[in-house]
Amino acid sequence: MATSFRTRGTNLTRAKTHNHRVVLEIIRTRGPIGRSEIADITSLSRQTVQNIVAELEAEGIVELHAGKASGRGHPGMNVQIRAGHSYSLGFHVDRLAVTAIACDLLGTIVWTGTGHLAAPSTASANALVLDLVQEFRSTHPSEAARVFGVGLAAPGPFAADAEELQHLSSSSDATTFTEFGLPENLKFLSDALKLPVVLQNDASAAALGEHVYGLGRDYGNFAFIQFGVGLGAGFVLNGAIYPGPSKKAGEIGHIQVQPGGLACSCGSSGCLERYLSLNALCERLGLDPALGQSLVRIEQLFAAGDPAVLAWMDEVAPYLRQAINIVEMMLDPEAIILGGIIAPEFLAALLQRALPLLPRLAPSTPGARRIHVGTSGTRAVALGASAAAVEALFAPSVSQLVLQAE
Repeated sequence: MATSFRTRGTNLTRAKTHNHRVVLEIIRTRGPIGRSEIADITSLSRQTVQNIVAELEAEGIVELHAGKASGRGHPGMNVQIRAGHSYSLGFHVDRLAVTAIACDLLGTIVWTGTGHLAAPSTASANALVLDLVQEFRSTHPSEAARVFGVGLAAPGPFAADAEELQHLSSSSDATTFTEFGLPENLKFLSDALKLPVVLQNDASAAALGEHVYGLGRDYGNFAFIQFGVGLGAGFVLNGAIYPGPSKKAGEIGHIQVQPGGLACSCGSSGCLERYLSLNALCERLGLDPALGQSLVRIEQLFAAGDPAVLAWMDEVAPYLRQAINIVEMMLDPEAIILGGIIAPEFLAALLQRALPLLPRLAPSTPGARRIHVGTSGTRAVALGASAAAVEALFAPSVSQLVLQAE
C-alpha cells in the first residue's frame, strides 16, 4: 500500500501528537506489526518509534506480543491494539430504521441493535438512537463505561444551517435525510448522550468501514459505491476519506444519465439513482420505499427468482456499468467496492449482469480485481460510523499538525 500523510511521520518541532497518531494509525490498520517495520513505513527513527510505542503501552492502548521466529535468535516483538482499551458506537440512520453497533478498537463487534422508525422524522430517529444507547448501556455496562465517542451516518446531503435546510428540504425524499445532520441536532444528541458525536454521509461511512475493517485495508485509493434507497459513493484517497469542501463529494446518484428523463428530487431529471437504486426498484414493484418491509419483500422476491425483479436487474445493469466507468475514469482508483443495505447476493447478481465492464485507460495489475462486493455486508455503514468516531479521536490530520507547528 502506498504511504500517505496519515502514515508518514515528521521531524517538525511540536509535532509529537501527530507522530503518536501516525504510529497508532499504522498499528490500528496494519497490526500486529513490528516496531522496525513501523519505522520504515513512517520514516521516523527507530528510537522515536520505540519511545512512542512505550508511551502507548503505558497508557494501555497497545500491547506487545512475541512475533514468529525467523532464522536464529529470538523472535521480535509485534505491537497491536489492545482491543478492550476503549469502544465506539456507530449508528446507520435512515428514514426506515436505525442499525447500531459497538466496536472495540480492532473493529470487533461487541453489541448490535436495530429498530424501525415510528415515523420518517428526525425526532423519531433521535428517540430511537437514544433508546438503543440505553439498551447498550444496560446490557453492557463495562464496555459502555469505556465508550469514547459516537459516529452517526445517514443519507445526505446535509444542511449546514436553516437556510440551506430550507433549500434542500424542498427536494428531499425517501433517499435523503437532510435535516438529521443539522448542527443543532448533532449538539442535541451529543448533550443527551454526554459523548462526542461525529457525522458522515452513509456512502463515506461505508467506505471508511471497508477501509478500516474490510477489503479496503488492501488499498490506499478506492471508491465505495453505496447501493441503498438512493445511490452514492465514498472515496478513500491516499488513505483518507475525501468528503469534498462542502462535504458533498460522492453524490453520483445525481449524475444525469438520461437527459430529459425521469424527474429527480434534486430538481434535475434523468439522474442515475432514478434508475439504479432501491427506490427505483420499489417504484417498479409498487412498494413503498419508506417502509422497512419493502426491503424485506425485495430480498424475498430475489431469493425466489421473481421474474419482475430479475427483469429490472437486467434492465439497469448497463447503468451500473456506466457508474463504474464514470468513477474509474474520474478517480483512477485501485479498486471499486460495491455494497449497500441489501443482501450481498443481490449485489453480486446485479454486478454479474453488468459484466463485461468497460475498459480502463490505466493497465490493470495481472490477476487484480477491479470491483468487489464488500465484505462488511449490510453493517458496513454502521461499522464505518463507529470508525468515524475512532478517526476523530486517533487518526492523523493536516489541521492538527498545522496547529501544533504554529
